Amino acid sequence: MSQKTRERKQMRRTMLISGVAIAFFAIIAGLLAFRFGPFAGIADFLGPVVTGVVGITLLTLLFIGLVLLIGNIRNLYGEAAGWFDVIVLWVLVVVIAVILFGLPVALLTALLSIGFIYYLHLAQD
Repeated sequence: MSQKTRERKQMRRTMLISGVAIAFFAIIAGLLAFRFGPFAGIADFLGPVVTGVVGITLLTLLFIGLVLLIGNIRNLYGEAAGWFDVIVLWVLVVVIAVILFGLPVALLTALLSIGFIYYLHLAQD
């Protein structure tokens, strides 16, 4: 098996793991925000502050997973993922955060995501 074939296999595995993680984070965030099923009791028990912190964590992890997935997809097809992709994903996750949890959670999610973007910038050099 050639080195290129092994790299493609590893990229596909990483994309699969990222996709499953993205789906998990998105579903849990949606269920928590809309208080669906047993998540209504959990959200009421935790209170709005802890629910917001959990939402911030889930949405930040969603952003990181999306960046990894899009970067791997672009790399698999021989293209370089650019900053435009990262910024579009950042805006998408912030809009999702506003819709699901409101403006305060969206602002904190945006700040944490900017921290990850800054880490990407430092790692790029």
